[in-house]
Amino acid sequence: MERPRRTHAEARAQMREGILRLGNEQLAQVGAAALSVREIARGLGVASSAIYRHVANRDELLTLLLVDAYGDLADAALFGDDPGAPPAERLAALARGARDWAVANPARWALAYGSPVPGYAAPAERTTAPGTRVMAAFLAILALGDAPDGPRGSRPVSEGLAAELASGAEELGVRADPGLAAAAVEAWTGLIGLISAEVFGQLGPDLAEHGAELLERWTAETARRFGLAGS
Repeated sequence: MERPRRTHAEARAQMREGILRLGNEQLAQVGAAALSVREIARGLGVASSAIYRHVANRDELLTLLLVDAYGDLADAALFGDDPGAPPAERLAALARGARDWAVANPARWALAYGSPVPGYAAPAERTTAPGTRVMAAFLAILALGDAPDGPRGSRPVSEGLAAELASGAEELGVRADPGLAAAAVEAWTGLIGLISAEVFGQLGPDLAEHGAELLERWTAETARRFGLAGS
């Protein structure tokens, strides 16, 4: 019996899946700067012209891989998030999910949060939305805190910074006063920095063995600072 022919959409989806699979393998083997569309075509056993209909060049491939990494990271960090759970537990789950994904996918984490790729500028219209999913959820959780005088250790925010923070929070769909938003930025960069230090070997092999415990300490301190219930 003759097999049914694939539709154009099915063929395109299969090609995209192959490009992502081999692109991520390349990313892990040679790094973002050395990605080659031609090598992917060779790996898929197709002519280069067939690949270029899907990814025109290396920058397009990088964007495809970056959006894919952001999406997978967000799915891992927010997997099973329960809006009815205590905010401190939600924060801990988000942080653990992000760290676990990063440890399992160091090259993809590096693409998202490592050094910029020389000569590449990520197109905001394609990367901002997927790239801020975790950040938006993070800010929304911290905004649930009930610290009476705002996050512990907060300092006054300048007018210029307050305006930028208000704009950023609005873009993320979260209502947050400048003091909370500034403290959230500090907490966010602390989380990304701690995970990156472990993933990129900056903690050293001995301390890196305690990465999970260090993250738990960061989570507990952050929950207390923001007055999150359940901390």
